[in-house]
Amino acid sequence: MNDWEIKQPRIKRRRSSGTRDVPINPKPPKVPSLKALIVDNGAYSIKIGYSKDEEPRVIPNCIMKAKSERKRLFIGQQIQECRDCSGLYFLLPCERGYITRWEVQKPVWDNIFSKNVCPIEENPVVITQPLFNFKSIQDCTDEIFFEEYEVPSLFRCHPADLAYLNYAKEHKLNKTNPCLVIDSGYSFTHIVPYIKGNKFLRAIKRVNVGGKLLTNHLKDIISYRQYNVMEETYVINQVKEDTCYVCKDIKQELAEAAKPSSSNSIVKNYVLPDFNVIRRGFIQELNKDGPKSELEESYQILRLNNERFVVPEILFHPSDIGMKSMGIAEAAVKSIFSCPKEHRELLANHIILVGGNCKFPGFKERMYAELRSLLPDSWEVNIFQHEDPLTYAWKGGSALLRTHDFKSNLVTKQDYDELGSSIIQERFNCFMLDDRELEQDNKKPMEQTYQYLPNLKSCGIFGKFEPQPNTEESKLDIEEQSCGRGEGNKEDNGEDITQEIEEEKTTRRGPGRMKKGFEEELFMPDVFKEDDEEQDFDLTQNSQLFPFGTMSYL
Repeated sequence: MNDWEIKQPRIKRRRSSGTRDVPINPKPPKVPSLKALIVDNGAYSIKIGYSKDEEPRVIPNCIMKAKSERKRLFIGQQIQECRDCSGLYFLLPCERGYITRWEVQKPVWDNIFSKNVCPIEENPVVITQPLFNFKSIQDCTDEIFFEEYEVPSLFRCHPADLAYLNYAKEHKLNKTNPCLVIDSGYSFTHIVPYIKGNKFLRAIKRVNVGGKLLTNHLKDIISYRQYNVMEETYVINQVKEDTCYVCKDIKQELAEAAKPSSSNSIVKNYVLPDFNVIRRGFIQELNKDGPKSELEESYQILRLNNERFVVPEILFHPSDIGMKSMGIAEAAVKSIFSCPKEHRELLANHIILVGGNCKFPGFKERMYAELRSLLPDSWEVNIFQHEDPLTYAWKGGSALLRTHDFKSNLVTKQDYDELGSSIIQERFNCFMLDDRELEQDNKKPMEQTYQYLPNLKSCGIFGKFEPQPNTEESKLDIEEQSCGRGEGNKEDNGEDITQEIEEEKTTRRGPGRMKKGFEEELFMPDVFKEDDEEQDFDLTQNSQLFPFGTMSYL
């Protein structure tokens, strides 16, 4: 025997009654994890990828036509193959955030679900839809995916749902921790509060300000001041992404922008692309003292000054361009104060920023400053923003797959054929939407419309009661009514009529309701307002109803 064979220890094995060897610690079989295709279908870009991917692919959700190649249409990511992207003509499938042109959306989906991008194969599909989506759009979406693409199973949800699930997973939050999601995208901005793990519908706010409005406004400013760029949407959108930022104090920035270029730190030169050497434009630092460089002489230079911070300022003050709408910060505060009182302070502790507009430098700091000034001082305000807020909602798809009720909410092709679209829509739309517990906790008495005639039937023009038929019941009614005029007589089972009137005042709601600050107040004539002192219900003494006295109406 060799020395090597002597040093080796003997391996002991257990043998069962049979002839086969049985391992000591058998390992459980591996259960394959669920793999799904997640599609964040935005109005300007589509974020698509499998749940196991770390980063999604961002593909333009549009069809483009270039002047240099008029016979070809560029669908989605095919725009990278275009030799000259100047003067691109866009065909967008969405209008105001909702799909309205299916002849554009269908080719884009055909392209991204092809073998070259992300084929569906046998994987379930998770696709996002905007809040308050129309029933007809939902029907068309289900029909295309189940009948055209023949997906094995489908699930529709909102991007804010995925962002909330991703945030709760990363920070290990329970359903008892409410969160506020601010989703600012291409067409609009939504503020969605989540209480007890569900959306609180009555507090959702929408601001019709998005990236499309900012790009169009920047085109107007540059076309008025320098070049005519009304047809250069693709280039100006890149200029907005590369140069614009959100300022902390608009007055200080305007004072800085008014200085001469030698001492101005805001002015930047942007080198426009020529699509031969320069594919995408870039910022060139100003050479204040030296001569112009060769690059500045050979290419077109776009000089930007206060446009850099004035354009994103529309997100916080839409009234700057004449829009009768509140800003994002004010809408967020409105949403918080529309929730139950016990959850308002907790909502300010978890605020999530999602969407392409959140990528502006300084957006998070400005949002914190605005909310800090509008919310009570004793509240703690915490704002979370991911490094890439554009794809943060898509990354929440992996958290969605780990929820315990995800498989039960999936709709298969068999369910679609048997149940129909109405039941499927109810299943999709009710996901994270059950707020019945909140309604039970905050139950209010039934509100009735204030009625004038019942109070005027028993009163004459001079405040005296009209004679009633000579019956015992009518006499009792008159005595009860007379007690309500301040005589102080009360029946055992009767109540003062003034208390009933006050109760009706408090429950009255009508077109005169207005909001002042963040609490609701009633705006009504003085005759219906509550006073500290008790008053007799005498209509003839009110100047609101009879400004010239009762004699003028006789």
